[in-house]
Amino acid sequence: MELHSATQAAPGYGPRTRNIIENQLFRRQRSLKLEALQRQRSQYGTIDDADDDEADTLDKTYIVIIFTEKAKLRHCQDVEKIIQEFGIQTTLDFVSKTEKYLYLSATLDTLLRLADAAELEKMTTTGSIQKFNHGCVADFLLPGMTKAEILHYCETPVLIKDVVEPPIRSYIQKGYIEDMFPLHDILYLERFNLNLKRTKLPIEEIRNYFGSGIGLYFGFIEFYTKALVFPAIFGILQCLLDLNLSLVCSFYVVWTTIFLELWKRKCAGYSYRWGTIEMSSLDKPRAAYTGQLKPDPITGKMTLHYPMRYTYLQMYCISYPVVLGCVVAAAWFALYQFQIEAEVLADFGADSWLLYVPVIVQSVLIAIFSWAYEKLATFLTNLENHRTRSQYERHRVNKLMLFEIVNNFFSQFYIAFVLQDLKQLKYQLMMQLLIFQLLCIAQEIGIPLMAVLRQKYAKYRHQEVDPEKLRTITNKPRYEQSFYESGLDAYHSTYEDYLQVCIQFGYVVLFAAVAPFAAIGALINNVFAVHIDMFKLCNIFKRPFARRAKNIGAWQLAFELLSVMSLLSNCGLLFLQPNVKQFFSHWLPSIPDLSFVIFEHLLLGLKFLIHKVIHERPRWVRIGLLKADFETSQALKKFKAAKKMS
Repeated sequence: MELHSATQAAPGYGPRTRNIIENQLFRRQRSLKLEALQRQRSQYGTIDDADDDEADTLDKTYIVIIFTEKAKLRHCQDVEKIIQEFGIQTTLDFVSKTEKYLYLSATLDTLLRLADAAELEKMTTTGSIQKFNHGCVADFLLPGMTKAEILHYCETPVLIKDVVEPPIRSYIQKGYIEDMFPLHDILYLERFNLNLKRTKLPIEEIRNYFGSGIGLYFGFIEFYTKALVFPAIFGILQCLLDLNLSLVCSFYVVWTTIFLELWKRKCAGYSYRWGTIEMSSLDKPRAAYTGQLKPDPITGKMTLHYPMRYTYLQMYCISYPVVLGCVVAAAWFALYQFQIEAEVLADFGADSWLLYVPVIVQSVLIAIFSWAYEKLATFLTNLENHRTRSQYERHRVNKLMLFEIVNNFFSQFYIAFVLQDLKQLKYQLMMQLLIFQLLCIAQEIGIPLMAVLRQKYAKYRHQEVDPEKLRTITNKPRYEQSFYESGLDAYHSTYEDYLQVCIQFGYVVLFAAVAPFAAIGALINNVFAVHIDMFKLCNIFKRPFARRAKNIGAWQLAFELLSVMSLLSNCGLLFLQPNVKQFFSHWLPSIPDLSFVIFEHLLLGLKFLIHKVIHERPRWVRIGLLKADFETSQALKKFKAAKKMS
């Protein structure tokens, strides 16, 4: 145990400030220094004694634990002793009463042992994916790979967190521990800088650093943005050539289906390479899951259990009635907007600019309602106490999509199929889409901009650390990096990012027959948004603990729901055209509405056919999984034979 204490309350850094500018300057200086030290080490094998302090940071510090002012020295030492029992190396810096840091690291052997216990899946020398075995490390050493490269950047902090968090949870609940987070790797972050020469995102490096959950989000947004090129081009042709609406309906059925099916194939490839394709609902519980400790019926280990009847009772007696009430309120508000527009039209006339006010106000309020309902959906899902992260996200997304479809698109459906005013529908749709995109851009750019502007005031409060205090710190660069990053915001999940993309997808496809330029606007927006998302993740937020994911979860179903709804809505718009009505009234005078059902079912059949033709997993993934099963069965036979002989 290393303990360095400073009992006097020196001025130091004072309260932590979210100083983005100073953080970036510090990172840049550290990056240049670390690069120089790495070159010196690779060329000469040694580093000057004067640079020992700098060289120490080349050795990884995986996690930082920050204690509250309430925590005493004995509490910090107790936590340290508990963590050390698991073979984790610790360094405690008791800087002052308000600044106490515990740095966690581990040897490679300890990390590989934890990876074995966690049953991480890794690529073997035979080309199949198998659960990692600490006793057979050579089987996982691919050509040119060292033992240190078996584990990725994103995996080591999670391995340590998963083993140390349960025994110290009581100290978190009592308020002794303020935060626990992994430090950013300053050199690795440079791989994510904006590069105009780069034609695609470094998805594999994003996954290696942030984990498969965030990696899949950036993989999806890149795939979706590239797919938007086709409806963008088709939208231009639709305007220039005045294409038949039946062709428009058919195109979007084919495009949305092929896009979603091809994404499932690409996602299966990602999850296979990343070792998450066989994740199931029996995976470990999420951190917020509560229950009683009981033996697991499968493994026999003591795990948390919560009666499912209480979860269902909460869902069907509380959550969904509340959701239904919110949906009805959102629909009533959308209808009330038309009453306001009618009153403005009657009072000021059709040429008044005041007619723009109701739809603008409604578009802004839609965004506000979405934000408020997201908080409500999260609260209700927390009360349901779902066991795994995937179950939790699925039920939260289900609640959210019920509300968002009504909140964002009910007024368009009302205009299209009740008022049957296609001109007003086009105006309403484009206005709402424009304001939605502007609000998204304002949110994406506004958060970083506000954080930077805030530094104009924060930097004047910042004081250089007392030299006397510095002598009590084990490692100045590590302390400074921990100080800066502790003031950054926590990154919770990709939930809000997926929600924005899903709503945008709805605007693009639901009424494509009257809004051909929606895809172009979405395409331009996404080209910039993906880089802004990466900038925020690297600079505005703390480095998050990686989350394993095999697909985009409930969001896949949300996109497929919007795809089916777009088929119905665009077919409805087609049959609202006067020439189409006259055509079918002439040929089917007794049952003209039957033609709509026939055409809609033909498109549904086409959608189903494409779904069946395109397999959700590529052939090489299916072969890899079968090969892994075969190798597992062969290994089991050899084990049984060796046991019988012994």
